[in-house]
Amino acid sequence: MSFIFSSIFTCNIINKKRPLARLRTLQIKMFSISASASASVPKKKLALVTGTTDGIGKHTARRLVEQKIDVIVHGRTRERIEKAVEEINEVTGGGKGDGGKVVGAILSDLSTLEGVENLFESLHRDVVEKENRKLDIVVQNAGVFLPERKTNDRKIELTFQINVLAPYMLNALLWNNDALDEDARILNVASISQTSGIQLDDLTFEKQWSDHWSYSHSKTCMKSLSFEMYLRMMKKSEIQRTILTCDPGTVNTKMLLAGWGACGIQVYEANDQFELVTNDKFTLPQNNGGYFVNRRLSQEAKSSPETRLVWETCKRETGMSFEFDI
Repeated sequence: MSFIFSSIFTCNIINKKRPLARLRTLQIKMFSISASASASVPKKKLALVTGTTDGIGKHTARRLVEQKIDVIVHGRTRERIEKAVEEINEVTGGGKGDGGKVVGAILSDLSTLEGVENLFESLHRDVVEKENRKLDIVVQNAGVFLPERKTNDRKIELTFQINVLAPYMLNALLWNNDALDEDARILNVASISQTSGIQLDDLTFEKQWSDHWSYSHSKTCMKSLSFEMYLRMMKKSEIQRTILTCDPGTVNTKMLLAGWGACGIQVYEANDQFELVTNDKFTLPQNNGGYFVNRRLSQEAKSSPETRLVWETCKRETGMSFEFDI
């Protein structure tokens, strides 16, 4: 099993099911791990975990592989992705026998809308089209805690872009373009660190920005958009999937150490995300759509003016609607 690093190439993203989206020509860098499965081999589940180069994302990917689930990993730098894959393979045996394995690695920066489309286009081309596979599990794990305020070229503050707009947009692209299995499970990772209200009148957040407020606010928005995604799906979509959101736990990741200090459990103990996407009890109607803390339902999905504001802001800023919400 070896890495294949592709040269830069140009492609058009064609999405007939997202009329609000602009057609862009993109420069995409992507590398993957060759893994063509024989038609005689029973179908394995396939998972995408964003932000897989460190912390809970890497641990979740490892646990999924150990569960005989194939995984696509994602990160911002080639070196960190290669290192993460090596570490996962070292622990899991690299997919020997009938076990799961890392079947793809996508290099993409989620700080721009183009970066989100890069991720989607790479996955759709190399997994959905070439391998004729669909995702059974999506863990929207990628997130940042930034020590200073930064904006992208569209003047969107980066914490909000990466922690909120990116997962909304990626979920919409996957949903609209037949990249998900009908029984797919989607986990939108929020946090127990949240704000009491939502402020979206200025997405540069120049006036009220602080590192902790920006992170907590983004995770409040993440929970809100997950609630709206579930409720709108239940009301309007013919396909009913499992959509959950959670606090992943207070875990001594690099992010926690930078922002709060060592006050949590060790990364190897952080199994909530893994359990939520693999344990069938979380697909039951009484659990679907909910926000979970310590693998317990903390809040059922509810719509409010604030959750609707988050949803409409994501729709406006990404130029994209879910097919069931047009």
